[in-house]
Amino acid sequence: MFRNVPALMSEQTNRYYEFGSFSVDVGRRVLLSNGKPVPLTPKVLETLLVMIENRGRVLTKDELLNLVWGDTIVEEGGLTRNVSVLRKVLGERPDDHQYIVTVPGRGYQFVAQVHEKGNNGKKSRTDVPAAPEEEVRPRATHLIRRSWVLSGLLTLALGLTMYVLYIAYRRAAATHPEIKSIAVLPLQNLSGDPTQEYFAEGMTEALISSLAQIRALRVTSRTSVMSFKGTQKPLPPLPEIARELRVDGVVEGTVQRENGRVKISIQLIHGPTDTHLWARDYERAVTDVLQLQGEMARAIADEIRIQVTADERARLASAATVNPTAHEAFLLGRYHFWKLNEENLKLAIGHFERALQIEPRYAVASADLSLAWQYRSFFGDATLKESESPARAAAQRALDLDDSQAAAHFAVGHVKYLYDWNWVGAEKDYRRALELDPNNLDAHYYYSKLLQTVGRLPEAIHEIERARQLDPLSSMVESFFGQALSNARKYDEAVAHLERAIELEPRNFLACRRLAEVYAQMGRYDDALAFHEKGGGGGYFVARVYAKMGKRTKARRILEELSAKRSLMGSLPLGAGAYAALGDNDEAFRLLMKQIEEHALPGLFFIKVTPYFDSLHSDPRWRELLRRMNLPTE
Repeated sequence: MFRNVPALMSEQTNRYYEFGSFSVDVGRRVLLSNGKPVPLTPKVLETLLVMIENRGRVLTKDELLNLVWGDTIVEEGGLTRNVSVLRKVLGERPDDHQYIVTVPGRGYQFVAQVHEKGNNGKKSRTDVPAAPEEEVRPRATHLIRRSWVLSGLLTLALGLTMYVLYIAYRRAAATHPEIKSIAVLPLQNLSGDPTQEYFAEGMTEALISSLAQIRALRVTSRTSVMSFKGTQKPLPPLPEIARELRVDGVVEGTVQRENGRVKISIQLIHGPTDTHLWARDYERAVTDVLQLQGEMARAIADEIRIQVTADERARLASAATVNPTAHEAFLLGRYHFWKLNEENLKLAIGHFERALQIEPRYAVASADLSLAWQYRSFFGDATLKESESPARAAAQRALDLDDSQAAAHFAVGHVKYLYDWNWVGAEKDYRRALELDPNNLDAHYYYSKLLQTVGRLPEAIHEIERARQLDPLSSMVESFFGQALSNARKYDEAVAHLERAIELEPRNFLACRRLAEVYAQMGRYDDALAFHEKGGGGGYFVARVYAKMGKRTKARRILEELSAKRSLMGSLPLGAGAYAALGDNDEAFRLLMKQIEEHALPGLFFIKVTPYFDSLHSDPRWRELLRRMNLPTE
């Protein structure tokens, strides 16, 4: 998937600068080494060009910042990094600066001999290597006295050169594709070892997480991008991928780990046009991978000229060194976590616990340990009661270790939501997680659930729409979107999202059952029963549909049979809905109150907004039921 194609700008003029084994094609904005393109970001290449054009003098740092970045506010460290990259690319040694010389206290000067070639391909000028001004002045005073006219002409020429460079920069800025949304496709594992796939996935997810902290940038979640990994079919063209993911920019690359080192090559592509904009190689010790994640995210943000706040930049630069063995255990935990089944969630818990044994202050590992326990209540075999204690302890530990981590706030908020029914506290933590990580899919998804729980449906739909933007190929998100619309009584819209969920994942049985529920509300009872059977649902729903169809005897017979099966206690809210449809409010409230007392079922969370219980709202017991769940009574 990774394309080894240089980032080329539109042709402007056939002018070249040659020095040593290098040349710069000014028109195409590319540096060549022995005739082969050298990948450079536009800003690094612009820095080189400005230095070459002004090679007769020392350029102060302020001048360089102004000529390269114009009116854009940028830290001096950005210029320093550009010069450092140039020196590395040009092969300079720390003790031998044959191209770029630092003049202490002043700035930089390009000192190599430069041959300039014009439009006809012939050399039009050759410059004698220029020594830094601080060295030239003592031995060339007599030349300066005889060159006032030449100096004036040189000043005029430099002024014209600066103007031309300024215009060229503005034109390049005007034609640079605008990128406000981005997807990081799965990094390819170049190790040759299939057992290293978890590491490649972990590095992909880490880069996504780092970019996701930038509020001005919309970053596609891992779920959607991972749909392009491991497929047997050839990948579609990049513009098609960008269209499916609804993004402007795509990052793709490779990762290789060997001998305690990590090598990553990434490139940025304008998705709709498949235009390569930027490429860079990184190599770090395994112990430095957390810092590398932030560095790559900052480089991408700088390249696409997206606004990064001071706080966001500080967080991206603040990653600590991590014990490689602990980080390895953490990545294995994440790899199993996303399988979302009992076996893999148990494996994930074991890996997260191992990471914390090795690195007790590993806050993110503790947050994910909490979530793994919580998710076992939904996707595994653990009950809420079994998962509560370890989930609560791990979440609080994560927050105590590092309250700047969005994952810690989300984990604590979800404990409050799932176990405590503390809606106000959970909302506070979800919102804090989103302040720290605006692209946090889980926080948007579960914040939407919370807003539905308390009856704020327009806000809930807004949040799930945001989750859908981040995860456009997720069947689970589409399915929940359909449920939110159903609770808002927007049934036609709900059907469209639920059908899309089934299209994305035909085995999404929950989406099938939700679609059945919508059809039941619309009076399409045959469709409701068909999709409920396809979704493998239980008899309480069938009883409710029969009650709505007026087949009351059949409905009661089903309920009598189910009441003897205590193993179906987890479906009692559906049973309460069936009794409500029959008009048996006493039995409906009895079942609902029993579930509230046992505090045992997430299915109760939408009791305030689900159409199932509309007929109960006028009963005086309804307000008491809401009060016991800490829900607003209005």
